[in-house]
Amino acid sequence: MTLGMTFLLLLGALGWGFIFYFAAKSTSPAPYIGCGSRPGRLDPHRKPRMVGGQKVGVDVWPWHVSVLYQPDSSAPFSQVCGGALIDKYWIMTASSCVHDRNQSTLLIRAGSSILDIDDENTQTAEVARIIIHERFNPVTLRYSIALLQMKTPFVFNDFVYPICVPDDAAADHKYESCHITGYNAQPDGGDLGVLQEATVYIMSRSLCNKPSHWNYTLSADMLCVSNFGGGVDGCETNLGGPLNCYVKIEKHYFLIGIRVKASSCGEPKRPNIYLKVYTLFYWIEREMNISFH
Repeated sequence: MTLGMTFLLLLGALGWGFIFYFAAKSTSPAPYIGCGSRPGRLDPHRKPRMVGGQKVGVDVWPWHVSVLYQPDSSAPFSQVCGGALIDKYWIMTASSCVHDRNQSTLLIRAGSSILDIDDENTQTAEVARIIIHERFNPVTLRYSIALLQMKTPFVFNDFVYPICVPDDAAADHKYESCHITGYNAQPDGGDLGVLQEATVYIMSRSLCNKPSHWNYTLSADMLCVSNFGGGVDGCETNLGGPLNCYVKIEKHYFLIGIRVKASSCGEPKRPNIYLKVYTLFYWIEREMNISFH
């Protein structure tokens, strides 16, 4: 091969290299938003909303799901708890919701703004496996966390999307805002069964455990949330529902808690009790065989 032919081949290779480079540069990849982003609302600052809340579209809280139960084959599925989507195959809820139930009697509904109405955004999935924390105590409600693995994956879009799972460093973060979410179970202005949100604030454990409040029944793996004005609650069918907190430094929402106690709905001095999800981060990773880092 002559020197001239070698030069021409090299020049041609460089030319094709430039073509591929600029073609790649001009084709923008689809943006990866990551967990804990809400397509329906970019502004994390909201006025207080749920009992005590206001309705909201599921695209604002696309990880909120409904845990449905069918007591027998002739009965319809109906909601028994809420839950949170944390992966295309996985839901997190409270152990109390599922510890005495078979996976074949459960169904998960996502993407619905109204509890019993399916639309083009609604997705459902059957439950393949239930994992309950081995130290769950149905009396004290300690370690009330359950992971539900789906038979088929959810398809992520603006209406069905996962929330971030926090590790133990989340306890050190300052939360810009926190909301509880759930389907309204009370006939309130015609909004029965509509997804609602309410702004809440994390209460100190010492105050929540006072005799006038929960009388020392709050364990170390729990936290209390309430609204300064009072009257905000998720009620019984929203047991297992998420406490959604925005971490400004991360620019995402994290699943800081799941609701583990749902009695005394809306009563004064009975704040909502949630399990601290971040205290069980490594248990969650191990059981799901997934790394969230």
